[in-house]
This record gives sequence, structure tokens and C-alpha cells, in this order.
Amino acid sequence: MSETKFAETREELSQGLKAAMRRMPGAVALITTRDPANGQPAGLAASAVIPVSMDPPSMLIAINRSASAHAAIERAGRYCVNLLGTTQTALVGLFSNSALREKRFESAEWAYKDGIPYLPTACSSIFCEIRNTVIHGTHELFIGDVYDVRGGSGDGADPLGWMEGTFAQLGRLEAI
Repeated sequence: MSETKFAETREELSQGLKAAMRRMPGAVALITTRDPANGQPAGLAASAVIPVSMDPPSMLIAINRSASAHAAIERAGRYCVNLLGTTQTALVGLFSNSALREKRFESAEWAYKDGIPYLPTACSSIFCEIRNTVIHGTHELFIGDVYDVRGGSGDGADPLGWMEGTFAQLGRLEAI
């Protein structure tokens, strides 16, 4: 296969995968940590979050290596996955826009455990210590062993999802 044809095929595959993944609903989370280099909290919005194993309990997050919080997560060796509810969509904008980075942790709703910020009102807050990493393309996968889970009140809201480039409400279907 010629280099040009391979590049075209790769671009077509990339576009096809993007279109397919837009149809796959995913949970929306805020990944947070405290940067030991400056002592400041850091975080970003993410939907690439999955459980890896229940023995040991572990979670995987996929972080773009160009994201500002990437280096902080790497240095800290720990992170918190805050699974958001449908009432928390405004936080996603704060954590998705780098121009608003300084405002992310201004709200009084943040609490701290072991120096890591978390949202007590999130559906769940899952604290992890990094055990393995894998760099693949633009992203680094951080696999962390879970060392604490906070249930959060969730304000009774359904889990917040992301699908087709916008927010989605994730909830149970009535029994058939």
C-alpha cells in the first residue's frame, strides 16, 4: 500500500471511528488531582473513564498528553474520578475551557481528601493511585488502584452522559 493511500485510509478510519464513538454513550467525569510541583489543584473533564478490574479494584483514565492537567496527574501519582450528575453540567464548561482554568476550584462545593479535590455532590468520587501507564498516540492511559470511594449525595440526579457531541441523561430503563 502506498504511503499516500495509507494516510487516506488512516484518515478515513479516524473519521469513521469518531462517528461510531459519537453514538456510544459515556459517563462524564471530572478528573482531579493536586500538583505537587506547585501545590495547586488541577483537573479536566473526561469521558474516557472505565473500570479495569474489581480485583484489585482499579480505574483507567485516558488523558491527552497536551492537556494541562496531564503533567500534574503524572507528577502526583494519584487522581480522583468525579462522576457527575445531570445537575452538574455547568462544571463541564469550566473544566473544558483552558481560559477558565483559574476558576475551576473557586466554588465552595469542593472538598479535599489527602490533598486531592473532590465533589461530595458527585454521583461518586473514586480515588486512585497510579499503578501502570501506557502511552498510545496522543494519549496516556493511567491505570490506578482504587483506595477510596465516596458515594456522594448526587442530589438525586441521574448520571451525566455524553453522546452525539452533547449531554445525555443516563438512567435505568423500566423493566420489560
